[in-house]
Amino acid sequence: MWDELNLLVAFAVFVGSVAVVTGLGLFVISLVLRARARHRKRLSRVGRKRLSGMIDIDEARLQLLRRREETNALVAITGVLARVLPILDTGRLTANIRRANLKLSVTSFMLVALALGVVLAGGLALGTGASFALVIVPGLFGGMVLTDAFVRFRGQMMSERFMKQLPGVLDTIIRGIRAGLPVQECIANAGQEFDDPVGGHFRAIAERVQLGEPLDVALWRVARVVDRPEMDFFAISIAIQQETGGSLSEALGNLAKLLRDREKMKLKIRAISSEARASAMIIGALPFAMLALLSVMSPDYIAPLFTDTRGNYMLAAGLVSISMGAFVMWRMTKFEI
Repeated sequence: MWDELNLLVAFAVFVGSVAVVTGLGLFVISLVLRARARHRKRLSRVGRKRLSGMIDIDEARLQLLRRREETNALVAITGVLARVLPILDTGRLTANIRRANLKLSVTSFMLVALALGVVLAGGLALGTGASFALVIVPGLFGGMVLTDAFVRFRGQMMSERFMKQLPGVLDTIIRGIRAGLPVQECIANAGQEFDDPVGGHFRAIAERVQLGEPLDVALWRVARVVDRPEMDFFAISIAIQQETGGSLSEALGNLAKLLRDREKMKLKIRAISSEARASAMIIGALPFAMLALLSVMSPDYIAPLFTDTRGNYMLAAGLVSISMGAFVMWRMTKFEI
């Protein structure tokens, strides 16, 4: 009787701890997303001349198009759940999918997340012996988180590749401007000379300009997709130069120099933090190495971790703790430049 009561108390404490940590994580994510949204709106107001009282017709049209595209029950349910889970915000999901250069809609994203969640729930049910109905909610949440993490990771990779190619693109545009070519033609030439992703974005800018779209509007479309302050500065420089004039080649030259200096600083920080990253990898691998060693030398000693329910809970708690520690150490080696 007392053993069952202690087991229930331990399970309740574990579930409560996971719920508190998850709630705090979602709260922090919501604060970060709101701060980034306010920052993007301020940049958009400056770059698109909203301070003068002009209406942003292009953004209003994009909002109407988005509403017409995403009109089904699954997207509606996602929008309702986004009030509780900011990670499900449809605007955020659409931006991440475009940044990752994936041919997906919000509906497709949610279907993939649901399918992965069902698979995870089935694996949890088979591995723990629990009821499928009991693990379906954690499985669906895990599927959504993993799918979103994959899309964000791919988008981050595409943005990193874009930023590595951008200094060369700026040099090409600067040479064209100094040779007397229009900015639109310089951007079109850069799109033809460079590979994707930067080549595809600049070719899309040139095509939209040829179809009659203003250059600053086309640039801000790409800036919203790339979601990097350097691309915002590039769009603002073009918009200000078209409005007031000035030396565009000098501004773009300073931006190219800044990008190269930042890349050098990133490499220097990576070299300095290599010892900390190696220590994190060693410390993170030690528990698994000891588990493998004990399973060979004394299998009966660690058998309760896999055969006893309390051992399963302890093993799960240890995995969660190791994952959180690895995440914290990884974040400590990441610096914002």
